[in-house]
Amino acid sequence: MDEQVAYPPAPPELFVLNDERGPILYAPLGGLMARANESAVQAAFAYADDPAVLETMSAEEKAVVHALDERGFFACRPLPHHESVFRPAQVTLFPTNNCNLRCTYCYAFGGEGGGSREPITTMKLEVAQRAVDLVARNAKERAAEGEAVRNFLVSIHGNGEPFCAFDLIRQIVWYAQDVAERLDVPAVFNAATNGVLNDEQLDFLVANFNSVNISFDGLPAYQDANRPTAAGKGSFAQVDRTMRRLVEAGVDFGIRTTVTADMVESMPEIVDFVAERYPGIEQLHFEPVWECGRCVTSADTMPDSEVFTRSYLAALKRAEAGGVRLVFSGARQDMLVDTFCKVSSGSFTVTPTGDVTACYEVSYASDPRSERFFFGRFDDERGDFVFDDEKLAELSELTVHNIPYCADCFCRWHCAGDCAAKVLDGIELEEHRGSVRCHISRALTLNQIQRKLDWNG
Repeated sequence: MDEQVAYPPAPPELFVLNDERGPILYAPLGGLMARANESAVQAAFAYADDPAVLETMSAEEKAVVHALDERGFFACRPLPHHESVFRPAQVTLFPTNNCNLRCTYCYAFGGEGGGSREPITTMKLEVAQRAVDLVARNAKERAAEGEAVRNFLVSIHGNGEPFCAFDLIRQIVWYAQDVAERLDVPAVFNAATNGVLNDEQLDFLVANFNSVNISFDGLPAYQDANRPTAAGKGSFAQVDRTMRRLVEAGVDFGIRTTVTADMVESMPEIVDFVAERYPGIEQLHFEPVWECGRCVTSADTMPDSEVFTRSYLAALKRAEAGGVRLVFSGARQDMLVDTFCKVSSGSFTVTPTGDVTACYEVSYASDPRSERFFFGRFDDERGDFVFDDEKLAELSELTVHNIPYCADCFCRWHCAGDCAAKVLDGIELEEHRGSVRCHISRALTLNQIQRKLDWNG
């Protein structure tokens, strides 16, 4: 695939946002924001539409326009774009779809083989090894060509609990370490886990992984109810033990909390609990449950977007006081991107069956969305991966540039149209009409803008 050509400088993008204090002028491509009165807003938009109108403006209007122009509000800037060359230096491996928990909202029916109950499968070691070879080789070559690639990354994730295939994980890590030494390219290891680990697994995690993400629902009662073991027992005590050990060992780790309608009002309390019990945590990630997978058959429902937003903002105040970084995936005003994640820009994720998917949430061939997101597989006869260039080209087009619904939204270069697996489920880009997540993303991004304005005076 050819490298995507950079977009030429675009006309200035200017939005007016409103809150209880009045209008806010916002130029997302420059990260510029200013509080203004109505006349200043009108003058700014008139000038942005036709600079010649400056000659007919009053002295006060000209002063406003000049002040904004000096700060770059009307500058033409390149639009965000990603490179469409598939040359990954990182891989996410799903060692198994087996799981020791039966989370009530699991998107992948972990431990049950997906919605169609496919067989419980463990990845072949050769598949993992060839994936490691590929990204390590790419990292070394790209670094030699002058790119800012300092290592190759191996992430352990799963449509089940990856550490249920612990022997395989050890062999993957040891193999990647050997490759790193042979090629003289550092290897970095990340893991996403439910945290229900035995002593041997926990020791290995602490000794070998650079960062860890723990799925944990914030309070003991929610954890035990939402994330029971396969035997139907609570899991809080085991996950709590894991996180306390990570704190003691100084391992960077974050918590990902799935928020249901039943627990949404408790988000501030969750922040307090996490901040006190796990000091030094890297971040706390709140995400509203998406009604798919096992969630469809359980009593879990997505929280109302306004209630989620209100509770999140209350939790944010507690997080600042407790030294916790609070995150929601769609609110990232500091980022300028044209794709929500790496789905469109070289995501390389290998499922237990050796299929290659661009999306963590689409991990079974029986999933109707696999037609869009699967773009390769491990070929046993060749002993290597084969990729579908046409599918890669189609994936590279899943960007906010091609979503008409987002064209007039001030968030479009931040959330970039949101998660493709969720909002494009069974539809084309031109049919995208947003989702309940849009309200949350806009409200929380506006709050980030307001906070910057207040901080800057």
